[in-house]
Amino acid sequence: MKRFFFILMVVLISSCNNSKKAEVENLKVVKKELRPFFDSDKIDHYYLEFSKRGFEHLVGENAQEIEKKKEFSHFFYGNYPDSIPKKSFEKLLLKYKYKKSILSTKQEKEIQSVFSEKDSLQNSGYACIAEYRDIFIFKKKEKTVGIAKICFKCSRFQITGSKIDTNGFGLWSELDRLKNIIRPGKKS
Repeated sequence: MKRFFFILMVVLISSCNNSKKAEVENLKVVKKELRPFFDSDKIDHYYLEFSKRGFEHLVGENAQEIEKKKEFSHFFYGNYPDSIPKKSFEKLLLKYKYKKSILSTKQEKEIQSVFSEKDSLQNSGYACIAEYRDIFIFKKKEKTVGIAKICFKCSRFQITGSKIDTNGFGLWSELDRLKNIIRPGKKS
């Protein structure tokens, strides 16, 4: 009887260990290589810092200035560009006083990892109008291959040029990580 009980215990213990191994192996299988949204070798980051009052004084009220204000609003609040522009988008950003960040290679790699496939789904609503103060331009051999516009205030974004589904992008944790990469130590 003792021998039977001993054999039964050995079988039970070994089967528990095997099930734990199987669980660990299953977890390894679930994690997959996350592909970046853009096949790029360089990332440029442009940002804009000004108050609402500063925006109102950016342009006046004559016809040319109204047109300039409309053009600025189109990409600051709106969906421009909805495809990769033929002309230089960067010149337009500089025209409206966006500043170009100097990113280290480490920062570019970290930014690339944020802009990659996700297993999660972003499904929150937005309560504000986006103010796209941060714009990332992804380049391959000096040619623009993608643009990502980010509003850190309300977590809205627009990603243009990706061949990968970007629906999983935009979690608060990702955007906080992105903000910490480009503005380490700064509070909003």
